[in-house]
Amino acid sequence: MNHRIRVSAVRLVVGLFMGVTTTLETLALPPVVPLAAETLTTACRTGSEAANAGRVTGTATYFAADVRAQSSGTWLQASADFRDWSGYFARYAMPPFTAGGATVELGAAQWEAGRVLTGDGDQPAMPAPSERRIYTAQVDGDGSLRGIPFVWPALSLVQQNMLDKISPEARNSDGLGVRRLAYLRGVRSDEGQPFRRRQSLLGDALRSTPVLVAAPSAELQDAAYAAFLQRYAQRRAVVYLGANDGMLHAFDMADGVERYAYIPNALMPYLSLLTDPAYRHRAYLDGPLLAGEVRLSRGWRSVLLAALGTGAQGVFALDVTDPEALDAASVLWEFTDADDAMVGNVLTPAQLARIRLRTGSEAAVAVFASGMNNYGADGHASSAGKGALFLLMLDKQATEGWRMNANYFRFLTPISDVLLANGLSAPALLADRDGLLRFAYAGDLQGNLWRFDLYGTAPWSGGVERLFTARDAQGRRQPITQQPSIVYGAEGDYLILFGTGRLLNRADLAEADYATQTFYALRDNLSRPISAITGRQQLAQRVLVPNSAGLFDVTGTMAAGERGWLVDFWRSERSGERSIDGARLIDGMVLFNTLLPNGKAGACGASRSRSYALNVLTGLAASSALLADPAVALVGLMQPEYSAKPVLLPATRMVSLPTSTSGVKVTQQLTHIVVTHDAQGAARVEAVARVKAVRRAGRLSWREISHWRELHEASQ
Repeated sequence: MNHRIRVSAVRLVVGLFMGVTTTLETLALPPVVPLAAETLTTACRTGSEAANAGRVTGTATYFAADVRAQSSGTWLQASADFRDWSGYFARYAMPPFTAGGATVELGAAQWEAGRVLTGDGDQPAMPAPSERRIYTAQVDGDGSLRGIPFVWPALSLVQQNMLDKISPEARNSDGLGVRRLAYLRGVRSDEGQPFRRRQSLLGDALRSTPVLVAAPSAELQDAAYAAFLQRYAQRRAVVYLGANDGMLHAFDMADGVERYAYIPNALMPYLSLLTDPAYRHRAYLDGPLLAGEVRLSRGWRSVLLAALGTGAQGVFALDVTDPEALDAASVLWEFTDADDAMVGNVLTPAQLARIRLRTGSEAAVAVFASGMNNYGADGHASSAGKGALFLLMLDKQATEGWRMNANYFRFLTPISDVLLANGLSAPALLADRDGLLRFAYAGDLQGNLWRFDLYGTAPWSGGVERLFTARDAQGRRQPITQQPSIVYGAEGDYLILFGTGRLLNRADLAEADYATQTFYALRDNLSRPISAITGRQQLAQRVLVPNSAGLFDVTGTMAAGERGWLVDFWRSERSGERSIDGARLIDGMVLFNTLLPNGKAGACGASRSRSYALNVLTGLAASSALLADPAVALVGLMQPEYSAKPVLLPATRMVSLPTSTSGVKVTQQLTHIVVTHDAQGAARVEAVARVKAVRRAGRLSWREISHWRELHEASQ
């Protein structure tokens, strides 16, 4: 990469000598970021622990109601055997917290999907390999698509040739394509010779995020949605999970049985590697998922969006409305760097939104950022290293090709420093009172926080402005790799909240590269053109001061005219503390966890984290009146293992408060802020604090618009 930059510099000199006007940006590309295929935050158990467990494992945990609030009291845990990268995915019933208790033990798993799929001495594989509902797609050069069963006769000649080779680089066929496909479907007779052995048919999923799809959201939209809700109110609850066996799995929440699986066409060139006895772990489908209800031309539907993550460059969409009818037609589309070279490795979630077209009609779209390495030399490299925000029509017909400004739209963000890696992360979306997308905010690896202006109708012209560039006190750029959060401010503006830091490969854990990282809250009044924040001198600085309780006090004042606040993590240039995940917002508080690497440990060393609860508007410690049990400011509480975005669980206890002077009855609900630990293989959920959330009770109107001021401001 340095060679490329030097050559570009020479070309620049020659161009100037000949009187040609050009810039370095148009000739040089930023350095590519190696993306780790393994998890970088979870610990693995070794030695006697491994002997007791029967395998060397790493774990990642998810609360089902956190990914889709349809099934309270359920905890999902993924683990992996690092010896052969077999995966395990289990469901646990989580007991309720007692009135004074802070910890619950999860007990035995209700099911483990890898065991159900593989079978053992007590039960056969369910479903049997020949009965698995596995599908893929044939994709033409223009992006048109046809879903097909994952069986040999249905594959195209190109796909068959891919499976007939041991690797994408192999020149000659080995004639094992039919047997290789059977192996991928779960047939085990060829394990050991000629294909690799595996303990579980399920691949590892430590970096994936599952999504639960059960009954549709009960929030009424229109008469058609009411009918849709009634029809699917009792539909089967299914949890979707991407795994590094190349499949998006749909597991029945009741028994863990796989009901459906989809293999993206974008992963077909790499499937044969899974059968190699000398298999070296790589990512396949480790990107985040999102599901929701959208109104399409054929009515209301439930749609799932999946990012391919580090396995390939792109996203895809499935119609998951009816879990009993998932089949080849369930795939809506795939969109990869073959369709637009600005697409990179999408590591942050795609989102659902609505826009208005020039025809005056509305359209449902998938919104996602280009991600990392779209300029990498993979045959579909972009030419300048810029970032991109995409809006893809969910109503695109499968047989229709992708056409920019017709069925998809794109905003480009300029590159600031060609010597630094670049990549755009997930946006935060701001809609108007009609639910139409008006603004989006997204950060990049070079510390820029961009605002995308979607006023008017699609396709838009321009509309990309820089709100802020995150730099430490010495002026060094701070990478933004997380999705920001948006809250309505006290002065009729909006606060955009995010932290800085990155963890994309193991080199990011090196102590030599530690730097100051920061959490920001930026005010934007939605003026057009944008009123940019020129630097941290325009923000109120908060200072963390260690106290005797092992936490931090937060000091600082806010003067008139300041454009928000910032807080540098305490001695992060020494500890490596950084913010790599998003935040939670509740009752005027912003809750987030940071990562602290274990710099002296090897690959099995667990990273730690700190938990923070700050006042959204001021950046000071959240009031103890809002935190209970313990009633202390939760700022910098150290966790022995890394916990990503905080999980909020409603407590069982609700207290009626005296009628207020306005005559409106209110109730107080306690909400748990929890983390999870995997100690000696025993999953444990611990409440680090409780939040007092005051809510009004009783019917207020036919439909309460609780954020009408925000919506009104956004629509101006």
